Amino acid sequence: MRRVKPSNYYFDRERVTTICIVVIIFALSFLLWCFASAQTLPWHERPLKLWMLNVGQGDSFLIELPGGEQFLIDGGPSDAVLSKLGAILPPWDRSLDAIIATHTDADHVGGLVSVLDRYEVATVYETGAGSHTPEALAFSSRVTSEGAVLRLLSHGDVISVGEAKFSVLWPDETLEGEYPEDRNDTSLVVLLEYYETSILLTGDSQTEVEEKIESRVGDVDVLKVGHHGSITSTGYDFLARTQPEVALISVGRDNTYGLPHPSIVSRLMDIGARIFRTDLDGDVLLLSNGGEPKVTSRPLPF
Repeated sequence: MRRVKPSNYYFDRERVTTICIVVIIFALSFLLWCFASAQTLPWHERPLKLWMLNVGQGDSFLIELPGGEQFLIDGGPSDAVLSKLGAILPPWDRSLDAIIATHTDADHVGGLVSVLDRYEVATVYETGAGSHTPEALAFSSRVTSEGAVLRLLSHGDVISVGEAKFSVLWPDETLEGEYPEDRNDTSLVVLLEYYETSILLTGDSQTEVEEKIESRVGDVDVLKVGHHGSITSTGYDFLARTQPEVALISVGRDNTYGLPHPSIVSRLMDIGARIFRTDLDGDVLLLSNGGEPKVTSRPLPF
């Protein structure tokens, strides 16, 4: 009687089952990510997205344009921004089209060092103003080693991406080689426009800058409130000029500065602006198809 050679059937079946489970999990994860990214809209109607990231006492905004381009404006004070980007972007996406560093304060560029370590960045935009702080020096060094294209911006510059455009309103000229004492007022102020949607991004600029750019901006849909809601920004005249319907305040919970200042909150309420703040609302997501933007709080699972 011929002996039958033992089969590896059961071993192969277990291996195939495991592979199938892994493939199914990956496919479901991909489909869920696609669904979340599309926000139930077909791909050809993908909206512009602006994320105000809850990174503590600092600023960080991720903008995803309808064509898929990704711009990160500031990175907060630490590597907390990495977990936010990891929750929004698919796991295989390790690149950003651009970083815009509004100015060199630690609560704006501190996290960008980690971003440059983790992500491949094509272009870095800034004013050129320098600083001797450890965070600013580390950021400058990492931009150089990254090999990203460095472009200095000033009033009149426009970054156009498809139907979206970033118009620089401040500073009046590039600040290469300068080391200003008050870095807040060297902040890049950028107006993002997408069809009828307008979003004013102000960095930490204060009332002196607001007075200088009033004639360069009219009504806006969304205002990124300057300097985390400090009393030195968001003046009455500036609000009367811009009349934002939505106000975004990036600020740390229980921060030692008492921000946002109650007077600023009151001013925004007086003009009827809907206020979203990271200390109370967590991460905030703004969606625009070119008209009235829609804003939701806490879109991320943590």
